[in-house]
Amino acid sequence: MASLGVEILKHERETLPLIIQPRNIESSSVEYLKEWIAENQEAINKYLLTYGAVLFRGFSIEEGIQFQEAVQSYEKELSTEYRGTSPRTLIPGTQFVFSASELPSYFPIPQHLEMSFLPCPPKKIFFCCLEAPTSQGGETTLCDFKKVYDQMDPSVRDKFESKGVAYIRNYSSVKPFLSQPLQLKGWSAVFETEKKEEVEKELRRTNMDFKWGANDHLCITNKASAVEVHPVTGDKIWFNHLSIFHWAMPYQEYGYIFKRMRKIFYLFLTIISWIIQNIFVAIKKPAGMGMHTMFGDGSEIPLSDVSHVREIIHKNMVFDRWRKGDLLMIDNFRVSHGRQPYSGKRKIVVAWSHPLLKLSLK
Repeated sequence: MASLGVEILKHERETLPLIIQPRNIESSSVEYLKEWIAENQEAINKYLLTYGAVLFRGFSIEEGIQFQEAVQSYEKELSTEYRGTSPRTLIPGTQFVFSASELPSYFPIPQHLEMSFLPCPPKKIFFCCLEAPTSQGGETTLCDFKKVYDQMDPSVRDKFESKGVAYIRNYSSVKPFLSQPLQLKGWSAVFETEKKEEVEKELRRTNMDFKWGANDHLCITNKASAVEVHPVTGDKIWFNHLSIFHWAMPYQEYGYIFKRMRKIFYLFLTIISWIIQNIFVAIKKPAGMGMHTMFGDGSEIPLSDVSHVREIIHKNMVFDRWRKGDLLMIDNFRVSHGRQPYSGKRKIVVAWSHPLLKLSLK
């Protein structure tokens, strides 16, 4: 069973993800995939440590429940706890499978390790393609954040390592309209409750500082290491949410997308987002934005440092077009994911493992 029905390939252009695919139609069923995964867990663990991501391609996964069952043949205990910022919905008929994101399709999601701003991010994250993109774009891009750490200018990297980072999130009670360009959900949606005492209980549990303001405004702050040690390999990993939370994110990301896709629409969005973000920064100041990242000592991160980090990330990004039935396993303590904008149809779902306390907090 270990090798009869599948073949193992490296990605065409990159070291990740490792691709596992059926040799024939008989071994392409979901039942076969579940059996193979269950019997080869040690091998999969080694592949994830070596490559950071494993892609099962060519298997006949059609529904969310099939994806959930395949993942649970490897990682039985999955989690439903989500404190990220991207809107998502539980897939009917499943317990642990959610829409990957419900952001507008033209909105890019920069590279990030899932929930890396929290003390206990999930150990692994799993994606599945139930409907492949019908247009250019729509890739769930990958990036090895060990490479990002290794390739950063030491003078920039040392600042992040010595100072750490501070995250600021400003929430209203409901999703805002134009008042916070980077805020995607109100606090009641993030914490799935309208009771302030329940929100406060959760924030204290995760060691977050918070302050209530007028009109049910909630400001959450926390400090974290910018770099973490991988819990198994001991490698240093670039491990923070700078790419998502820093106010300069949108126009810088759209700039890279325009360079790659050469569509005037994304040049327009680059310019518009630059204007909007700078107007809001002038009015609210960075700490008043929906989300923001600073150095841990409270000083602003120079835009040149933010741009340097983005340059290294984009240099190492892997673009692979989804195919229907693809199942992607990712080591969330090493390999980041993101989403390229697209038009037309696309359906990607996600599940994640239980959280793991960062070594820097032990």
